[in-house]
Amino acid sequence: MSELDKLEKYLKEHNIPYERIDDFKMGLIDRHQILVMDKDGCEIWDAVCHFGSYGYKQGLLEIMGTLVRPEDRDSVAGWLTAEDVISRIEGR
Repeated sequence: MSELDKLEKYLKEHNIPYERIDDFKMGLIDRHQILVMDKDGCEIWDAVCHFGSYGYKQGLLEIMGTLVRPEDRDSVAGWLTAEDVISRIEGR
């Protein structure tokens, strides 16, 4: 099970609203992303694993948004496992 799959499982189990995107390019899945929204449907953070993301080669996640720095939605953190991301969710 991939790190993104583990994170998705956690979000489902905890009824956290999200959207998963798997972009297909040239017959291959090229980009995986989970977008997490607030109660109004606005994106508050996302997790990705795709070519060029920090940790992609190791199958790890890169996150951006309020899980990195609550005051800065453009901050990025990479090389994270699903457990690392879940710890940030539970620490909020």
